[in-house]
Amino acid sequence: MEWQQLEYFHTIAKVEHFTRAAELLSVSQSALSRSISKLEEELGVKLFERKGRGVVLNRYGREFYAKTSRSLQELAQAKQEMIDLLDPEHGTVSLAFLKSLGASFVPNMVSAFLGRYPRVHFQLFQNATAVMLDQLEAGDIDFCLSMVTESGPAVEWQPLWTEELYAFLPAGHELANRSRISLQELADSQVIALKQGYGTRTIMDRLYRQAGITPRILFEGEEVVTLMGFVRAKLGVTLLPDIKGVDMEGIVRLSVNEPDCRRTIGLAWNKNSYLSPVAKRFRHYLAEYAAGMEGKAETLTGPS
Repeated sequence: MEWQQLEYFHTIAKVEHFTRAAELLSVSQSALSRSISKLEEELGVKLFERKGRGVVLNRYGREFYAKTSRSLQELAQAKQEMIDLLDPEHGTVSLAFLKSLGASFVPNMVSAFLGRYPRVHFQLFQNATAVMLDQLEAGDIDFCLSMVTESGPAVEWQPLWTEELYAFLPAGHELANRSRISLQELADSQVIALKQGYGTRTIMDRLYRQAGITPRILFEGEEVVTLMGFVRAKLGVTLLPDIKGVDMEGIVRLSVNEPDCRRTIGLAWNKNSYLSPVAKRFRHYLAEYAAGMEGKAETLTGPS
């Protein structure tokens, strides 16, 4: 049994199609079929069943896939570690980050890092905090740049900066002429919120519980522009960090003095997963970069 056979087998299992798998692996379909036939002959069982124009794992295939996944991952990791030893400044950093940080902070930070280490390649993703943490625990990414809200046993956090959350009200709201309010004063207002799974939504729910309030949620969205549109239309209020680059006409931003409304942005990684030398270098660089930018709200803050 060869490592290449396992790679071929896993690729077919994922895409469930010999032709597509052959294209992904840059081999002929006949060569791929011969390799799998040889593997099945060695094991003494068939691993796939036909399904329409594609294939699916049978019960033997599912069992073999589960047993070999860990070995294949360890082989790939060992290969990567050898490559890293030969060239510690060359490699890939996979980073997931809050949508809000994509407007300024992440592009500027990545550009600055590549200016120093031009041979590094980035894989970048934007998702809700819950999705990013799932990716991290599954070993699909090196890091996530998100709010420090929750964590699994394998997740390690490095806090980077803390920022204030504000109440955004329509200009005609009865409290709009105030500079500071308590969350309790918004108890009767309908709430425009991010969907469950977003870090700011987790913090908002916690702050409302602290204030002894059950929020009257009118709408749950994924994009801040949509949330602010509902606020502007006098349909409710929302709780978000400072917003840059969003039309604030017809909207008032107020500080909340009770409870203390803040969120902490941090970098998370899976302490059980291998981090390449370049990934460790990036982690150190990001901490220094964020420390140097702290206080520049237009660069650091944003909702998500």
